[in-house]
Amino acid sequence: MMMPSHTLVTALLDRLYLPLWTARQMQLDADSGLDVPVGLVCMYVITSGSGWLDMLDDDRPPIRLVEGDHVLLPHSHAHRVVARTTTSSQPIADWLERPYGKPHGPEIDAARVSLLHGQFQPQQLHFNPLEIGLPRVIRLNHHQHAPLRSCVPLLTIIRSEEQARELGWELTVRRLAQLIFLKTLGVALTLESAQAVAPGESPGSATARIAAIIDPTVGPVLNAITDRPGEPWTVPSMAKSVRVSKSHFSERFRNLVGKPPLQYLTEIRMQKASCLLRESDLEISNIAALVGYESPSSFSNAFKRHCGCTPAEYRKWGCTGSGRHPEPTAC
Repeated sequence: MMMPSHTLVTALLDRLYLPLWTARQMQLDADSGLDVPVGLVCMYVITSGSGWLDMLDDDRPPIRLVEGDHVLLPHSHAHRVVARTTTSSQPIADWLERPYGKPHGPEIDAARVSLLHGQFQPQQLHFNPLEIGLPRVIRLNHHQHAPLRSCVPLLTIIRSEEQARELGWELTVRRLAQLIFLKTLGVALTLESAQAVAPGESPGSATARIAAIIDPTVGPVLNAITDRPGEPWTVPSMAKSVRVSKSHFSERFRNLVGKPPLQYLTEIRMQKASCLLRESDLEISNIAALVGYESPSSFSNAFKRHCGCTPAEYRKWGCTGSGRHPEPTAC
């Protein structure tokens, strides 16, 4: 029998070790920013103002960050956090070595962005414990997501500790920041699983999704397929990426996800394709290549089998036949 979803999340968080965890509050003015190299899993909580998150390993535009945002970067990608997109940035190691300024000093009053930063170094372990199928950027907000509102009193205590600076205050900040990290991760896992459940599916599907996400064999492949559906995936290549045999991978994937790996891959590709057909002017041949098909004809045949109409018909009218409509997804 599969454990309930809350038990699965608790089990993951309970065994999560965050080596060399450190945390502190920071203030960014218009001319400063954080430059974070590959190899650090990071958390940011925006406590006032607004800024930008710039991922340095892709061409996607920077992500706007606003007060109340909780951001987790579980895959330890290089990135910058800045007050303005044109702002220069300084290495995070330099920021962490700076002495604290005076409480309520002019640097806080002039800040465009105030944030709580936390990080740990997964290279101290044999593997990153968060390489489990999570998105590359997790962004929630404690004003919009009710389960995160319990973090607000912790943020207030952190501010009070920094102002009072009594004996042991820095340790208190680190420990409270770690609680906020764990709470944000738990909420993200729960939401990620719930969003994957299609209308009409049983509540148990969410539990199964969490089990798949946190599984060290299946989770990384789910993340890779979702992030890069256009790659020439095969079951052997999936198994090789997580260093297990083809037969073991196929059996575990089917048990946790409820369908074979290639069927799941096709569904992800069709979701991506349907989004591009609806929301872009790309040629169908270009969409075919982006979702992993070598020719427009093979893509068109696969799309019609899955959705009940051709890509051209879907773009013009939407599907009206007996096929399944692709679930909406972000392009």
